[in-house]
Amino acid sequence: MNYKRWMVAIALVATIILGAWTYLVVSYDSPLGTDNTVVVNPSDSTSNESDDLLATLSFGEGAEDLEWSSLTIEIEANDQVYTCSLGSQSVESDSESKVKSRLSSDGVTFSNTIDATSEDEFTYFSIPMQKESNQSNFSLRASKTDLFFSEGVQWAFIPDKGIQQVTSFNESQLSNQTSDRIEWYTYDLSAHRVTPNDGTYVILQDDVLYKAQILTYYNDMDESRHITVLTSALVPEDHPALQDSTIVVPSPCLVEPSGDATKWNATESISLREQDINICGQDCNLTLRIKYETVQVKVEYTS
Repeated sequence: MNYKRWMVAIALVATIILGAWTYLVVSYDSPLGTDNTVVVNPSDSTSNESDDLLATLSFGEGAEDLEWSSLTIEIEANDQVYTCSLGSQSVESDSESKVKSRLSSDGVTFSNTIDATSEDEFTYFSIPMQKESNQSNFSLRASKTDLFFSEGVQWAFIPDKGIQQVTSFNESQLSNQTSDRIEWYTYDLSAHRVTPNDGTYVILQDDVLYKAQILTYYNDMDESRHITVLTSALVPEDHPALQDSTIVVPSPCLVEPSGDATKWNATESISLREQDINICGQDCNLTLRIKYETVQVKVEYTS
């Protein structure tokens, strides 16, 4: 009798623990994204010209500053989708590539998603060329949670600083130790999540200093083994990809900030304007899609 009671008690405790753990997993609240609401005031004076003001954007109450390096803005008009940025946009990546690269709204920082789902092969990524590479010429290689630097790079990790905050670095502090796996994350057992360590890597490759900040291990569908990394050159003009017209082209929709060019300040209004292309004629309905740190931002329209 006592044996049966013990078994029932153990089963009950196990059920409670499993239920609590399941709740933590399904109710996980990602630290990425923002609670900001973007308020869109569409222009009522568009024409058939190619430099019209399209809309004015601001934040609702209680907003925080957002870094342009982690923002992407798209505008849809007449069934066409256009990228808006401070100057340039990236050319769409090859659909078959295991590395997807997209230029953020600041026009100098790339958001790279690496497909690391294969358990048998590494995916090779070149930061200078912003594309999937091979084992003879790469910056990072990834498989599951395993990340390694190429033998041809030197690197350092700056904890507790985002990519926008790193503006200079002393090359003498770089390490050439690349044989060991990068310890880039912590594992949250309670939520069953891989969480990137807070900080930015500085990487020296081919005499150019780059920055890399790992944002997440999950894609938009919350599937694991899809690693998103923000990358840029410490000096933007030194980035080969930004000088390559097959990778980067002028954005058709120009973001015109009224303040800091590194952040969209909480109280700042910005303008979206056509850049040498007629996006909207006299009768035009605009739809905006905005993401911050890969997470969709809430958008409201004044009319």
